[in-house]
Amino acid sequence: MMPKWSRYNVSVQEDNGHALLFNTRTGALIRLSRARQIQTAKSIELYPDFLKFLLQQGFMVADDADEVQLVAAAHSAARSDDGVFSATIELTEMCNFRCLYCYQVHSPEYLTDQAFERVARYLARKMKGVRHLHVNWFGGEPLTRFGALRRFSQQLAGEARVTGCALSQFLTTNGYMLTPSTARELAELGIENVQITVDGDEEIHNRLRRHVSGQGTYSRVLSACANVVAAGMQLLMRINVNRWNARRIDGLLRDLAAKGITSANTVIHATRVVDHGNCSEAISSAVFTTREFAGEWISILEAIATYGFSLPSLAPIAYNCPFDLRQTVMIGRDGSIRHCSSSNGRIADLTETGEETNHTPLYYDVKERSPLHDSSCQECLYLPMCMGGCSYLQEIGQEKCIPERYVLPQLVLLTAGRAKNFQKGELGNGSSEEGTRTRNRVQLL
Repeated sequence: MMPKWSRYNVSVQEDNGHALLFNTRTGALIRLSRARQIQTAKSIELYPDFLKFLLQQGFMVADDADEVQLVAAAHSAARSDDGVFSATIELTEMCNFRCLYCYQVHSPEYLTDQAFERVARYLARKMKGVRHLHVNWFGGEPLTRFGALRRFSQQLAGEARVTGCALSQFLTTNGYMLTPSTARELAELGIENVQITVDGDEEIHNRLRRHVSGQGTYSRVLSACANVVAAGMQLLMRINVNRWNARRIDGLLRDLAAKGITSANTVIHATRVVDHGNCSEAISSAVFTTREFAGEWISILEAIATYGFSLPSLAPIAYNCPFDLRQTVMIGRDGSIRHCSSSNGRIADLTETGEETNHTPLYYDVKERSPLHDSSCQECLYLPMCMGGCSYLQEIGQEKCIPERYVLPQLVLLTAGRAKNFQKGELGNGSSEEGTRTRNRVQLL
């Protein structure tokens, strides 16, 4: 029985006559010469070694293969993997910034010691049944509660040592209070990764991300980024992209280079600003649709790549968002379990003994949703890279799809252009060269 071409193949023509072949289900990416393109157009004439290679990489599959079910199986396996438990913990709703597009209500409320005891008991229960607990400290601005963060972190680390459970910790902060000494102490507490948002060059960042006093924050935030790196932690720099700052990224990249912030210690993540329903009219009008953002995103990624930073991985995923999984939770400052870090929607509570209770209908909607519940997702070429899209965006009535669906050919070209160690291979005439699914080389076949 003759194998068939995968339904998830994407072919992109290059200016030099070569073609890039990418598979959204496996993440395999190869470059085909003109001769190979002619050969693949006549599948019946494929050399045995080349056919074997295409099958290995997922560009061809068995004639009776149901690739949608293969994607579904990967999704089910991820949902049932209970080896790691992840909790994002909101220490406070208070923040010392007044970002123009922020969706949070900056009340003085915070996670009390009593509420954290419920959380600690809950996580202690989880640690007894998993090999790894991951915690992300979140806010508001968590460093306004640095003393509590220190105590809570040390308590969880002690429990992890008792249970033999591995513990990793990340922090999301605006960076304003992240001095060199604070950075060193965070590293000593075991914080491995710090996410800080910088929204473009100095002028536009100061316009978008103001201190509560009304003053600009760019200089201190950029210094905080350097402090993170100097303390040996990984920096995740986020850029919240809108119509005002989409063309204002180059100045930021130059300033990062001057601070010694490079791809060796930093990942840059550019994402779309979302209107959560409480934005002013001015901000709402500055929000891109997903399709509009996708076009701007390509230019931003080209600039990021020019400065040596890595590009988003063109790879399949098993689920769209960790918060869709039962083994990932968002814990609010009141000790309740919420939908995700973008939503205050309560989906469960914690008892005094650290057990989940009072699950709402939204809990089951989120934690049991499958991309196969949506018939349009089942038919979509981008399903393996999207896995049903963002449940929160769907919840608030916005497009849930990923931007990649609008610019995948451009992303493939950009990724291939950045790939190193291009190799020539003549599979089918004696070569046994293997394929690759990594992002660091693209074979010419």
